[in-house]
Amino acid sequence: MLRTFTTAITASLVLAAGTMAQPAFETTDLGDGVYMIANDRAGNVGLIDAGDNLIMIDTQMPPFLDDLEAAVREASGGGAPTLVINTHFHGDHVLGNAHFAALGAAILAHRNVAERLANPVHNELTGSTPDTLGEDYLPNIEVGQAMMLTGFGVTGEVLHFPNAHTDGDIIVNLPGSNIIHMGDLLFSGRYPFIDLDAGGSVEGFIAALDEIIGFSDDETRFIAGHGPLSTRDDIIASRDMLIEGRARVAALVEEGHDLAAIQEQNPLADFHDAWNWGFITTERMVWTFYRDITGLTE
Repeated sequence: MLRTFTTAITASLVLAAGTMAQPAFETTDLGDGVYMIANDRAGNVGLIDAGDNLIMIDTQMPPFLDDLEAAVREASGGGAPTLVINTHFHGDHVLGNAHFAALGAAILAHRNVAERLANPVHNELTGSTPDTLGEDYLPNIEVGQAMMLTGFGVTGEVLHFPNAHTDGDIIVNLPGSNIIHMGDLLFSGRYPFIDLDAGGSVEGFIAALDEIIGFSDDETRFIAGHGPLSTRDDIIASRDMLIEGRARVAALVEEGHDLAAIQEQNPLADFHDAWNWGFITTERMVWTFYRDITGLTE
């Protein structure tokens, strides 16, 4: 069931791109050669101009690539990326890989991302396989727990958080600029999508946010996977919502209620106005908590 739902996320984004005018990209200059490039149709892109290297974080997907390349070149004074970092394997973050690889970029990702993208069994969320996209879209630099970016001229690091949004999530931490690209560890002001079929878990997601809250501060700026440029307070709000929401559903499970009964009681009702959105509705978030707690799919 979740595979069908999550495949529909990428499909819905592509459909929207094909049936309406492509939205213009908005580029936000964050200083120190760091930019956020977004169109709210796919994952927010980060760009780091490090002189000899131009690092791009996530690549969106085919309907937007010409406009995305133009936005990258405009921000960088005409440059093309030399390194792409994939924060995880979902299609709205990786399906532009081959486009930018053709411009000369290496592709860096966690080893679990490389495995999922190379294996059609694990690749439903992209809607494509190496056969349809070409081998160039696959990562050719694989990382485990962490990697410093000094070799690319950047004072920063990629950090892996296991079993959170997926099993291959990395963030890009730039302590000198006090900027963090979160990938889909942050759906800012929205219920997060937690891919339970790809190694994600609610507790792992909460643990990741806890750790990031611990090494950030009130001045840190966060590029969310989806949503606006954010603050540490936004991370704390997301973490707290997940802790409280999971506890409410867990209490009802402990009392013996099944999913239908829990949905009927609507334990997240007071979160709805602030957090509900098109893909992860309040009902879907309750279902995510329930499945995460019980291991049941229905």
